Amino acid sequence: MRIKICGIRNESDLAAALSASPDAVGFLVGQVHPSPDFILACTARRLARSLPPFVQPWLVTHLSAPNEILDLADAAAVCNIQLHGESTPEEIAAIRSALPPCAKLVRAVHPEPQDAFFEYADYVPFIDAFLIDTLNRKTGQVGGTGLTGNWLRAARFVEESPVPVILAGGLTPANVARAIERVRPYAVDVNTGVKTPADRTESVALCRAFVKAARLADF
Repeated sequence: MRIKICGIRNESDLAAALSASPDAVGFLVGQVHPSPDFILACTARRLARSLPPFVQPWLVTHLSAPNEILDLADAAAVCNIQLHGESTPEEIAAIRSALPPCAKLVRAVHPEPQDAFFEYADYVPFIDAFLIDTLNRKTGQVGGTGLTGNWLRAARFVEESPVPVILAGGLTPANVARAIERVRPYAVDVNTGVKTPADRTESVALCRAFVKAARLADF
């Protein structure tokens, strides 16, 4: 099971995440919706440069306009992009065409139980994966909500999608193995579930427990 730890804000957070040996880490840059985890592009660039081999950096953004997203990616020197905004398929196609061939694009979605996959099919030609995440309609927060998603709907989405599906939304060391067993995603992505509630710093113990549980899940 592949694992990304997201919401890295500083060197301390990064050290805690790396202690668990994840496959990737995410830096939130380009804020629209409420979130305490966003950092400047220059901070993301500094942190990404310090990553060890085989740990991939990801730029996670709420922005939608291709030129703004590409400017952020250039400033952060991170070409893998996770889109949490309202980018249309045409806008994502423009982003894809401007990125290096090796860059990866992930489109976050928030499917409702009644949604049919064809509503998302227009994105498929331009992305490498979908990420199923939760949103908080009361606060407007998109991603990093700590709210658990609908795993039954997520499992159906995985079955229907021709591209890999990453599962996020309310995952913790206590539930990630169960989520993997039910949904069978390509990867899992965690933010709030490995942070200390008091100050939202990455917890070494929680990061290690999460990665261990995900690696040992019955997949």
